[in-house]
Amino acid sequence: MKRGRTGDFVRAVSIPQFLRLWIAATFVTSAPIAGVESRAGATFEGYESRYSRTAKENWFLKSSNCAIPLVSFSTKTVRSTNKDYTKETETASRCGAFLFETRNGTPLFSGVWENDAFRFSFGHRFRPLENFYFLRDENFYTALPGIEQPIRRSGFAGLKRMDWSAGVYYSETEALKRPGFYLLSPRKIFEFAYAPELNRHYTSLNFRSKSFGWSGPPIVSRIQTAGEGKMFYGTFYASVFSETSATEWKATGYKGRSTDIFATDPDKNDLSGEASLARLGVVTRSYFSMEWIRAWNRPLPKKSNSAESAKPDFTERNPGSETKGSDSETETKRWEIFGAKAPIAYGELGGILISVRRYSEEIRGRGLYYSLQKKRFTIELGQEWRTNGDTILEGKWSFRLDDSWNLEGAFLFQGRENRTDSLFEARTARDETSLIFTDRSSSFRVRLLSPYAAFTVSHSRKRERSDDGIWINLQLQFPF
Repeated sequence: MKRGRTGDFVRAVSIPQFLRLWIAATFVTSAPIAGVESRAGATFEGYESRYSRTAKENWFLKSSNCAIPLVSFSTKTVRSTNKDYTKETETASRCGAFLFETRNGTPLFSGVWENDAFRFSFGHRFRPLENFYFLRDENFYTALPGIEQPIRRSGFAGLKRMDWSAGVYYSETEALKRPGFYLLSPRKIFEFAYAPELNRHYTSLNFRSKSFGWSGPPIVSRIQTAGEGKMFYGTFYASVFSETSATEWKATGYKGRSTDIFATDPDKNDLSGEASLARLGVVTRSYFSMEWIRAWNRPLPKKSNSAESAKPDFTERNPGSETKGSDSETETKRWEIFGAKAPIAYGELGGILISVRRYSEEIRGRGLYYSLQKKRFTIELGQEWRTNGDTILEGKWSFRLDDSWNLEGAFLFQGRENRTDSLFEARTARDETSLIFTDRSSSFRVRLLSPYAAFTVSHSRKRERSDDGIWINLQLQFPF
């Protein structure tokens, strides 16, 4: 990459323009109001490669007297001791909040007010549903606790009774002429929204065993979907952790864009279409693990006047390869991996593991790894050799100071002549890890999540053109 471009990206941030608006908004809210908490912050994002360059910025100011939600990166039911951002305050009978922001220089204003019987909100934040896909602005997101996800311009009006909530909403993207409606169950275990104008629907199921006072192993399950008509996409996640055996079972699923499974950076032009992924795994404190992964990819069908021909077909025609004589642009492809790791020896200083994997097309891999697992610290790195001559060097780590601070990362190096795609842990949510298939010669990611800052750096190098791409996202917030 050329020198000086990073400086150009920093200089592109229009700080003075926002400061004038920020000072004005701070003056309006400077009067002491009991129970009011304010936060100011910003997000900077940039991507650069040899052939493309993008930059984004988002400044915000928020004031609120509503409850602060509990923040946790773990599926285990351990309360955090962080008193600034992870406490659960009692919800006031009346509470309100406003958020003023600029997105790439465009000023936006959002507000919410609610009591025991009603809830009203408007603007570009404060949606009542937590569904990831619901009305979201795909150009922005937040990883900061206490800051609502950016959405498209919308308005909500709802009734509340016995912890249930139902209402109608307007949206510039899907409910402009006809209002949509939504329904929330107590504790937001079930969420549903429907926009009849575009026949678009959203569904969420959020289950935590601790919410029901179960004394058995903690169970966490979450389903989030969105779609139109009979078509849908979304994610599935489930985890069961046994403290007695120090064993965790996990299951994840995904259906949606291929670029979320088969790419590592925002320059996602090498694959397009629709994909599905399923993953099952078990991990024990004794360094034994096992997992099964299967993914499908199908390019989008060509446009046609027939509505039926526009529907995607996920029929598996020939697992692992394309059928001879068929149109490769419409062919479904499949990837499958079954793997296990077992310790040769382990102790307080970690363990030496052997690894075996079976890939599609009867390719097998054998590896040697070092792993160290502690309560708030894990590290694993090693090398794998495959029967077709491919080799990879991979590793990952995670440091957790408490349930609200987490530093994690992963890397993958593979030979330029490799013929089989490899797995890379590209993104990690607060309680789950996402995998992708990649043929990049190198991939690297570091991410910090905390109550005050979220920082992500992702780098990859394409095998064909030796083209490096780097993506940086920095988010900050300051309470006052």
